[in-house]
Amino acid sequence: MPCVELNSISSALERFCRMETQSKCILLIAVLTAVLPLELHHLVAAVLGAAGYMFMQWLEPSVKRQVPRKDSERRLRSRAGVEPGAERLGAAPRRCDAAPNGGRFELRQRRGFTPVENQKWSALRAVPAPAPLVKPEVKRPSVMPVKAPKFAAGSWQDEVHELLQSLKPNDASREQVEAIAKAVRLALNPVLDASVKAYCLAQPMSGTAFGVAVPEVEVVVTVDGKGADGKLQKSMIRTCTDRLVSHGDFKFRRSAFRGSEPKVTLIAPAQQASAPFNLAVNALTPLRCSQLFEAATQLNPMAAELILLVRRWAKDRGVSHAAKGHLSPYGWMLLAIFYLQDAEQLPPMGFVPQSRSCPAFSPSAATTGELLKGFMKFYSSFDWAKESIAVRAGQRKAPVRALVLLHEDGQTRPGPNIEDPFEPANNLGSGMHWLSMERLHEEFERAVKLSEASSLADLLEPWTPPEN
Repeated sequence: MPCVELNSISSALERFCRMETQSKCILLIAVLTAVLPLELHHLVAAVLGAAGYMFMQWLEPSVKRQVPRKDSERRLRSRAGVEPGAERLGAAPRRCDAAPNGGRFELRQRRGFTPVENQKWSALRAVPAPAPLVKPEVKRPSVMPVKAPKFAAGSWQDEVHELLQSLKPNDASREQVEAIAKAVRLALNPVLDASVKAYCLAQPMSGTAFGVAVPEVEVVVTVDGKGADGKLQKSMIRTCTDRLVSHGDFKFRRSAFRGSEPKVTLIAPAQQASAPFNLAVNALTPLRCSQLFEAATQLNPMAAELILLVRRWAKDRGVSHAAKGHLSPYGWMLLAIFYLQDAEQLPPMGFVPQSRSCPAFSPSAATTGELLKGFMKFYSSFDWAKESIAVRAGQRKAPVRALVLLHEDGQTRPGPNIEDPFEPANNLGSGMHWLSMERLHEEFERAVKLSEASSLADLLEPWTPPEN
């Protein structure tokens, strides 16, 4: 019999000796009752089997199970009187010399990092995180592809004027937007006590590319006392969407829950010309966008026209879809306002967030066509690393906190710094990535070339992704 197993046998005998007499008798009777009916060769086989099992166990490597380090150190500290957190890297722990039971506890001192190890870990921490995986858009077949608009006019300014007639909202488009809000309100009233309001700066059905991806109509459901909690907003949007689709003849198209304000895109019933619209709960951006647009219109009507043209161009060229990492229509409006401020067409817009009346202002003489060309030239040479978009001040200044975009090749690129006039700490360009920033530069360079010698139809030709 291996001597290694004798410890377990001796410990079993010790436990047997410590048992009470009554318990010993019961155990012996149980053993005799189990053994006496057996014949001699059965007993021999049982003993040999037990011996073989013990021998096999002895051959296997033993594993010493240890208490987890944190638990063991915590136990030692509590027993030795060491305060939690008293042990530091490179410092000897405070402990009692004697334990309560007369023994002596010793805590092993933790070794600090050597200079070589510190240098190694510092180099590893200095390595930037890998760039986020960006999937380029690829061309997909379309049942009804949108073509570039055709104009009857011949000159650039006349084409701009003709396009604006199809973009500016009229009484019919306002009634259509109000009908969408009323249909949403009637469908949600039985299950939700909330107010519904629709916002739209241009005609909802103007036949633009990416019209469903970036709708003109924004419907906001406002629930009192709910605030702008992201999880609650998403939950309520799902509830509203289920109700509208099941009881209101609306159609679901897509959701965008990754942004600061989650939303879904729905298609209105046929009675409202099946117009696409965004649905959000307790969102503030549509109201803020409408307030800025109205203020710019009062100060300079051509400012509103340029905003409509810029938003239409950005949508047709595929650089206005925020869910794909591009600027939102609200961001493009701020870019247009900032250019107009630099061109002395608008004053600083700090009065809008403060709910003050519009100041007296006299814009310089210019046409909308000239302003559109100037907008493209202005941002084609804009230094995004050293300048920021701040319509509150209306002046060029360095960004408070520069945005840096990490390219997939490991290099960094400057990102846009677009200050939200209602929340100055919020950068509306933070959702962009290196690929969307490259597309932005490409579109501005393309627009500058086409605006000099081509027509407005060429500038607004819908963008199509590459084949692969």
